[in-house]
Amino acid sequence: MRQHRVMGSSLVVLLALAGGVGAFQQSTKPAGKPDQDVRDLRPTSGNQSPENQREATYDLRGPAPRKGLAFQTSTTLKIKDADTTLKVMGQSLNMKMSMTMISDEEQKILEVKGRDIIKSQAHIRKERAIIQSDLGGGMEITQPTELEGQTVISELVGKGKWKHSLVDTQPTEKQKRELDNRTGIENDDDLFPAEKVPVGHEWEVSADALRKLFGNAIVDVRGKVKQKFVKVETVEGEECAVIESKGMIKGKMKNEDGEPTIDVEMELHATAWRSLRTAVEIKGEFRGKIKLSGTQKVDDVEVKIEMSGPFSGESRTKVLREE
Repeated sequence: MRQHRVMGSSLVVLLALAGGVGAFQQSTKPAGKPDQDVRDLRPTSGNQSPENQREATYDLRGPAPRKGLAFQTSTTLKIKDADTTLKVMGQSLNMKMSMTMISDEEQKILEVKGRDIIKSQAHIRKERAIIQSDLGGGMEITQPTELEGQTVISELVGKGKWKHSLVDTQPTEKQKRELDNRTGIENDDDLFPAEKVPVGHEWEVSADALRKLFGNAIVDVRGKVKQKFVKVETVEGEECAVIESKGMIKGKMKNEDGEPTIDVEMELHATAWRSLRTAVEIKGEFRGKIKLSGTQKVDDVEVKIEMSGPFSGESRTKVLREE
């Protein structure tokens, strides 16, 4: 029974990380219909030839977000056969652990100020993890988060500060902790060049820009991510900028008491298909390696957690309504 609870506790940690990865890959500032052309040269139909793409320049930040835009994002993150050690009360448990984390949310922009979304609504259709371990001959656990099935209203109350509430209900203590680790739909302008750029353009994203994407669950974010605009490609009828990203990200993850006790290290390789018309990321794919090391409390007992292994995942976003 204690082993079950320990793995459930480590799941909370990894779900927070999954949220960070998903946030990095998903468009964090979906927009409405553009007010102006997003590039200087626009073809009459279809994909541009490589020659025309090199001549054109593109606004990767895209148009400002618009009130009323609704979209659905599904994200899957898999960690495969991670080497895991749990140390508790003088005993060590060594195992291989695999996790599949699933998120499916419908979001709607409620209020906008300039290029910032200041109020939004998220209906969390599904948010859960499936854990598999070779411990004791093998076991599998499915664990939803405390917010699965809930509708959350997020309001920007200060720079980088969000207030969250549940629709038609008061949150439990566990739900309050998960709400505290959420962010609203952040302005992601800092992730992209301010000026229009051609295919082949490369740039670097600093830790300051990355920090907001990990919400309140991960602090002291360090590292840099290099990005490259590799081509323009049509996905599901949307002309998209294809952007490749890679880098090493480090930080500290908070435990259930809000203390930063777990070191996180993530090597990330990602590809995003970002709509040039709406700035919504239609598709994202990512992979890399993850390493966690630190302590967590389970029933007031301190547990040391060490985990390392490969991860991979994908996200898909569908625009439901534009206003």
